Amino acid sequence: MRNGQIMQAAIIEINNDQQLINYNQQAGELISSDLLNLNQPFNYHNVFSLDNSVNLDVQDDTIIVLNSQYFLLQKINESFKITFILQPVEYLKKRLSKINVVGHHAFDIFADQSQPMQKLIAQAKAFSMQREPLLITGETGTGKDLLASACHQYSPRGDQTFLGLNCAAMPDDVVESELYGHAVGAYPGALESKKGFFEQANGGSVLLDGIDEMSFQMQTKLLRFINDGYFRRVGDDNEVYVDVRIICATKVDLAELVEQGKFRKDLYYRLNVLSLNLPSLQERQDDIAPLTHIFIDEFAHKQGINPPTINQDVIPYLIQYTWPGNVRQLKNVLYSALAQLTSSQLTVKDIVLPAITSTQVSWINNIENKTLDEMTKQFEKEVLKSLYNEYPSSRKLAKRLGVSHTSIANKLRDYGIGR
Repeated sequence: MRNGQIMQAAIIEINNDQQLINYNQQAGELISSDLLNLNQPFNYHNVFSLDNSVNLDVQDDTIIVLNSQYFLLQKINESFKITFILQPVEYLKKRLSKINVVGHHAFDIFADQSQPMQKLIAQAKAFSMQREPLLITGETGTGKDLLASACHQYSPRGDQTFLGLNCAAMPDDVVESELYGHAVGAYPGALESKKGFFEQANGGSVLLDGIDEMSFQMQTKLLRFINDGYFRRVGDDNEVYVDVRIICATKVDLAELVEQGKFRKDLYYRLNVLSLNLPSLQERQDDIAPLTHIFIDEFAHKQGINPPTINQDVIPYLIQYTWPGNVRQLKNVLYSALAQLTSSQLTVKDIVLPAITSTQVSWINNIENKTLDEMTKQFEKEVLKSLYNEYPSSRKLAKRLGVSHTSIANKLRDYGIGR
């Protein structure tokens, strides 16, 4: 299936002996050819990644995930065959907007064995139902974009458009054109008018990722839009009104940027009405085991293979690591191990965790002719640099080290760490 296409229903038929007897083109595009062998056993629990406790005979609205997409799975029993119908939820949403199928399952993609994640998801469900802007914070790799999407799907706007723009390192004219659109002749070569994200997502939600990177000029324009819903396309005198919920995401402490004069205080307080902070993977170690199973099953399904068993030492081994790259890093490490796996079991020997880098210990070999005070400062700098990856703000770092926020802020500035 090509990116951007919405696939029609996939249909698979098996006989009463659980052998595959027929499937349509859509099923062939969705499922690996290795799993679709006519007149051969078809284990639908494995193919659809279903738990053995799932009984499709009593559940007629089972939601599954294949190739990172949601599908409604139905099982139809007949006297001589069984038919499975998989319908893309995005397809259904466009035609059955009154039935919020995805909304009910929006947060199912998250592992939530840990108390921090259970608390977060409960908050997210409550905040999703509101109209006010939503601010999502969290370290790199924690899944801020996935949480934003889930909040949109769970909200009353879930059947409307969701669009996302990464504001990081984008020139003002690009950000302005993407968000607000432009009129004919607004730029050289602009022969047609263009609707921006806010118009395209009218009635839905727009995610502004990396909001901390937005310039003061764009912050001012965004604040006005949030306040009244009106804006002008670039090069146009007419005002446009749309109803869009703003969701912002950032990996830095906006309050600290406000103190430094790098972010508008009025915009910060306008955005920080409803805020969600995604915990780091180190703070939710109880989720490492279910996440590991999720990623292994996901990889196996993409490759059309049976997922390997997991040696009993693997989970404890993964839990002892600090995971500075969070969930994304865990997924990448597991995918790398699985891509090179030559047996049917995943062991600790198959997993390569990043070691301490040479830059983190280089100071040890660079102490000749230095005074104790100089060596102490050098060690302090390396410690702060290392911890800043996990606690990327002076407030978080100060709390971690048990010292004052002002003291840490001064040291980060003196050592040139962070922004």
